[in-house]
Amino acid sequence: MKKIILFADTGIDDTITLTYALKHPEIDLIGVVSGYGNIDREKTFRNVEYLLELAGRTDIPVIAGATRPLSGEDPVFFPEIHGIEGLGPIDPPIPEERYANRSNFSKLFDLIKKNRHEVIIVNVGRCTSLATAHYLSPEVMEDVKETYVMGGAFLEPGNATEVAEANFYGDPIAADYICQNVINLTLVPLDVTRDALLTPRVVNFIDKRSDAPLEEIIKPILDFYYEAYQQLEPGIPGSPLHDLAALMAALDIGGLYEYRKREVRVEDEGDLTYGESIADFRPGSGNCFGPKCTRIALDINQHVFVSNVLEILTNHR
Repeated sequence: MKKIILFADTGIDDTITLTYALKHPEIDLIGVVSGYGNIDREKTFRNVEYLLELAGRTDIPVIAGATRPLSGEDPVFFPEIHGIEGLGPIDPPIPEERYANRSNFSKLFDLIKKNRHEVIIVNVGRCTSLATAHYLSPEVMEDVKETYVMGGAFLEPGNATEVAEANFYGDPIAADYICQNVINLTLVPLDVTRDALLTPRVVNFIDKRSDAPLEEIIKPILDFYYEAYQQLEPGIPGSPLHDLAALMAALDIGGLYEYRKREVRVEDEGDLTYGESIADFRPGSGNCFGPKCTRIALDINQHVFVSNVLEILTNHR
């Protein structure tokens, strides 16, 4: 069993990622850190507790993460993609105000200390909460086994700007800190997540096999997500599950990804390049070595991706 702590900004693809984690027989989800990103922190926290309640897993601790980027600027949200409440057409019956003014990283540190060298962190939102945890207690965070981050765009255009992916653009200071300081780091960028697609036909098949309250929201939220992406990228054949792609990287699924190792920086100043992820992929460049060397997923096998998602989301765990 892989002990995973999920750092999320719970919008639609985060919800599918959480559902997958709860249904996977080899994942022990021991905690969720909920921060701002797709929507504000109070809504993401509320959404996680709502989803865990639907799943009958209120035993999993939820930790309040960051409310804004390290720059101190007000975050930008994306209701046109994830809906006002972050779950597309779903309106959770829990007031978000209940989750205001909370933050307790000590709960996160306790989880890591109780599971030394076993915890795998999967960060699928802004990097702010993860960077804050490393800054507050680097000695505890050294006990994390591996870290996986959905972020960046290297040989693909960005989705927040021409060159920047949304998670890195949302807090490039934190993203650069993570890329420079976290060991055993794997990045899962837009280079692969753009192709981590579920078509409406696949979503309909999953819906027909659903047999639990949490599973029954998969189709309505992914239908909403698909329509939003049709406006962003007309003709896209399905919904890109960026966050799920990062979680799946942590499972060592045979044939899913091809990786290269490079040192990575994230631009946090330039007007035109703000949030851009930078690595050397020029002809003749090779894999790097050492503590600042990051493993980057650059190719995805779509058949393996879809087959695995179908297997997990249609099981009856």
